[in-house]
Amino acid sequence: MLPCLEKVYQMVLQTQLQFLDNEQILQIRLQDSYRLILKKDYLHIYNKDDPFISLLICFPNLIQWYVVKDLLIGFSINGYEFTSHQGNLLKKLKTLLGGRMLFSKVQDFFQPQKVLGSGSSSKVMGVTEKESGNQYAAKCVKKEDMSFQEIEINNQLQHPAFVKVKEVHQGETSFYIVMDLLQGKTLQLFLGHHKPFQLEQTKQIMHALLEGIEFMHSKNIMHRDIKPENIILEVKGGQVRLKIVDLGLATYSTLKKFKNPKCGTIGFVAPEIINLQNPNHTYDKACDIFSCGVIFYRLLTGRDVFPGSKFSYVFELNKKCNIDFTYLTLQKLPVNLTVCICIIEESCLKNVIKRSQIETYSHLVFESRIFQEHSKIQCHPKKARVFVVQIAHC
Repeated sequence: MLPCLEKVYQMVLQTQLQFLDNEQILQIRLQDSYRLILKKDYLHIYNKDDPFISLLICFPNLIQWYVVKDLLIGFSINGYEFTSHQGNLLKKLKTLLGGRMLFSKVQDFFQPQKVLGSGSSSKVMGVTEKESGNQYAAKCVKKEDMSFQEIEINNQLQHPAFVKVKEVHQGETSFYIVMDLLQGKTLQLFLGHHKPFQLEQTKQIMHALLEGIEFMHSKNIMHRDIKPENIILEVKGGQVRLKIVDLGLATYSTLKKFKNPKCGTIGFVAPEIINLQNPNHTYDKACDIFSCGVIFYRLLTGRDVFPGSKFSYVFELNKKCNIDFTYLTLQKLPVNLTVCICIIEESCLKNVIKRSQIETYSHLVFESRIFQEHSKIQCHPKKARVFVVQIAHC
């Protein structure tokens, strides 16, 4: 067989094999008779038809990219170097692997801009992607403080209420988590100017927040630090877009033992967490519902559920969780919005079992007709659970 015909035959054969292999996502021809096959969870390198490298796509596995004059020409895995003339496919490979394993040399792909914020173990800066000019945020985390579980959890939350991680790069002393750049402000900053929020905005905020929390809980993930500082709002034309951020304390509710079991923020943390005595005991996703109820109270009244300026005082109020809802009931809410009082009281119950029952349908309430101007729906706090079910199916 002529060399040119043999090459065509091999290309056709590879195409047929790719078509027959339903798990195959991408195939790239590499130099020196090597080829790459990307599947759902593995990256395979073959030398002709012989397996050469198989790499699980996960953290902390690393792929090092080779860039010449801003052009992607190859990569290395486990010390082995590979190049390819199929630059567009290499870029596609990088996109498909982004946020799922470590990359090297963040400076090859992003230009740093100004610092957006900083903390004790990390800082966030704006960056510009060299190829596209798009703006992103890069969270710089010291290696000793890095938790890959936070990124793995984030990757499961493909929902409008959560920030998408684009790539994770490894430097000499730090990791760089490149993610979507948020243009809004924290709910905490908005609360400083709006006391309380307008009812329509409150509706949008709570619906988006509870919808995001419900999606998170459907993945058996709990946030454990829902508070105004971890909610980003972007208000345009009266419409509110919401993002839930900072998954540093998020964990799987199915674990038999939690890392940092006693965590959260005083004033928003659920009583079962703040009163936890045995670190081997667990709790469930209802802890996030408590925090949402506290936020809902603040939106409607402009006040804290556990008021006070001293940490120790607020801590004790939060711990006892004997909430006085008198101020809330005195609010001049439209008749159709008295259901909001029911939702808040149910969400802030100290009894975890009763509290968890409201999660299934609470966010649906904000899609129903309770916020319509002429609605005559009413409720009594003691009948809240039955009432909310009825509203959810209106």
